[in-house]
Amino acid sequence: MQIDLLRLRQRRTLTLAGSIGPDSELWAGSGLKFADAVEIRGTAALAAGGGVVVQGSWRAPLVYECGRCLDDLQVAVERSLTLLFVPDGSWETPDPDVRVIDGRETVLDLQDAIREEIVLEAPRYYTAGEEDGRCTRCGSPVQEFRSEPHGADSNMDPRWAALKALQTDQEENDGGSQETGFQAAEAEAPHPR
Repeated sequence: MQIDLLRLRQRRTLTLAGSIGPDSELWAGSGLKFADAVEIRGTAALAAGGGVVVQGSWRAPLVYECGRCLDDLQVAVERSLTLLFVPDGSWETPDPDVRVIDGRETVLDLQDAIREEIVLEAPRYYTAGEEDGRCTRCGSPVQEFRSEPHGADSNMDPRWAALKALQTDQEENDGGSQETGFQAAEAEAPHPR
């Protein structure tokens, strides 16, 4: 998405509409997975001093792994968008929300600013809702995904059970826990008389 600054200076406002594909290099390293293109809608207006204000919204069809059942979920995330661009040298205070543009530029590329907004605003994790005690995604009882209190591991996620079993097997093969090893070393140590 780009704004023709010469045209903006003539008209004072421009309508923006565009999309960024889900496979765009723009999303590389973002950690986000998209089901379809990100849609951007809004207006660009000339601000005092030659700045540019972009206001509108974005809508991203994201793909998440459900935090409960681990199935893929498609979730449409929509947020408002406000971007402020000021001419170089007109803004002294460092502010991450204010972007600087060269006064000689004729085209303003919005892609990096839009990427930053989406990466910062999009939720990192998502859990499907529940209805009547069942996951709305997979239909399984929600209780299956909750760990039951039992001893020291009462707060452990049940999906870690396989790793816990490996740890237990390793301790048994080593001849006991570290505490037992410490007691054996203490017994062999020379005692002062």
